[in-house]
Amino acid sequence: MTPIFVLGLQRSGTTWMANQLAALPSVAAVEAPEHRGVHESIYFSHFAKAFGPWSRLESRVRFAQAFVLSDYGQLLGLTPELLAVDMREAKSYADLFRIVMDRHARAQSAEAWVEKSPHHTMMYRRLKRAFPDAKFVLVHRRTEGMILSRLSGFGRTPTEGFRRYADIARASVVNTLYGRYLKRLSRRRDCFYLRYEDLHKDDGRLRASLLRFLGVSGSVDEMESQYEANTSFDRAPRKPLSQKDLTVMVVAGILAYLMPLTLLVLAHRLRGAVRGIVWPDWCWKRTGFHPDVQDAGVTRP
Repeated sequence: MTPIFVLGLQRSGTTWMANQLAALPSVAAVEAPEHRGVHESIYFSHFAKAFGPWSRLESRVRFAQAFVLSDYGQLLGLTPELLAVDMREAKSYADLFRIVMDRHARAQSAEAWVEKSPHHTMMYRRLKRAFPDAKFVLVHRRTEGMILSRLSGFGRTPTEGFRRYADIARASVVNTLYGRYLKRLSRRRDCFYLRYEDLHKDDGRLRASLLRFLGVSGSVDEMESQYEANTSFDRAPRKPLSQKDLTVMVVAGILAYLMPLTLLVLAHRLRGAVRGIVWPDWCWKRTGFHPDVQDAGVTRP
């Protein structure tokens, strides 16, 4: 099975892209209607980090309990007995993920599987080491559109005043970081870079090139998402950024662009280390499970 990872910042079109790939009979995915399509695994950013090294039995036991009860594990059809068999075969967290995803793909008579978690974007090198045969689809969105989506995303009411400017500046810096990082990755032979805006205008040629790159069977006509668009504007009308908003966005983006990329990546990782692992509230919605904060060394959302 060919692993396909869709990488990109949240609100940049990663779900839309993953849903188009999952619509192909040749590509399997873990999907959930409540997520409007492909479900994020947050496997390497969260599950493979929170419970300790794979070599320790205690780590594997705590991990297994959390993963099998997660929404992702439930959608995969995992049971404690099935996961125990898989874990005896696996030699690492990555091995186990491949085992369960390959089985999921075989059950659908697929030749590849796709995974999409924005938290994994900065983990390209780790994913490449674990999956040497993987293909990576990189999705980036222009900063203005991404900011508009984030301000109204997930049913939020757009912020106002100083907090709004802080949100815009932060989003501009992060999008600049991701954009530069993804553009650098695009030089690699196992990566396919596309812009959200180009995907919207695509007459089929862009997606045809993507299919050739991935080496999976299927046609562009089959790449129609089976889910409603994961838009941020279901409840709030789309309002353009004001001139002050745009000024904050541009200044923050320029400052981020002038900084060395290595420093931006380091700052991003340090922020993650200080913040710790924060589990999204949707991770265990189906079972209501949550790992013990002290035992797992994680923080609640």
